[in-house]
Amino acid sequence: MAIKEIHLLHDGYLELDMGMLVYMKTAYYGIKYMGALKPLLIVTDSENVLVDTGIAPLPEGLSRFVRYHKDRSIKEELADHGLTPDDIDIVINTHLHMDHCGNNRLFRRARFFAQKKEVEYSNRPDRWMRGGYVNSFIEGTDFEEVDGDHTILPGISVIETPGHTPGHQSVVVDAGERRIVYMGDACPLMENLEKRDVTGILYDPKSELNSIDRLRSIEGFHIASHDLQQMKFDLVL
Repeated sequence: MAIKEIHLLHDGYLELDMGMLVYMKTAYYGIKYMGALKPLLIVTDSENVLVDTGIAPLPEGLSRFVRYHKDRSIKEELADHGLTPDDIDIVINTHLHMDHCGNNRLFRRARFFAQKKEVEYSNRPDRWMRGGYVNSFIEGTDFEEVDGDHTILPGISVIETPGHTPGHQSVVVDAGERRIVYMGDACPLMENLEKRDVTGILYDPKSELNSIDRLRSIEGFHIASHDLQQMKFDLVL
């Protein structure tokens, strides 16, 4: 199996407070940030892989508090690369917050991978974490539950990066001489990686800092999940 193409897709913007992205940075409190939703498409010579699926219409009670905006859909983004949702063979969810698994149901033929800890926690999250999970987005999904670091396909691996959630994972792609590290919400901004600043939405801050240090130790091109300064990445091998 060979990796042929890697593309950063776009599924709109989630309206956030900057304080949700960087912990205890008081200068950020109250500043609106339109966090980009950026699934990653990996095309191989045998299978098409999607990392995260963006967001979908929210239940009425939640939509009053969570705002997002879309100028294009994930279907349109896939179509730009000659694909439909039925062409996706594998979906890797970094975690199961609403803005990372919202469109899982579109991918009817896909195998789904998530950490075992994350799947279990999403069913019974703690009260202070409950707002991030929308069970209807993943109901009926037959996850292949991963327990720790795991190779999904040759050149495509997941690594444990807990802290933002108990079962958060990041994705490492080795494509020829290039290595791409898709960090998910372990580092929603490059600032989190560069300054070792943990994210503002946390399950466990100590684990989160350890995860940032782990990501910092991996050489490669790092992609932050919501950073507006990283809106385009296309690699054709």
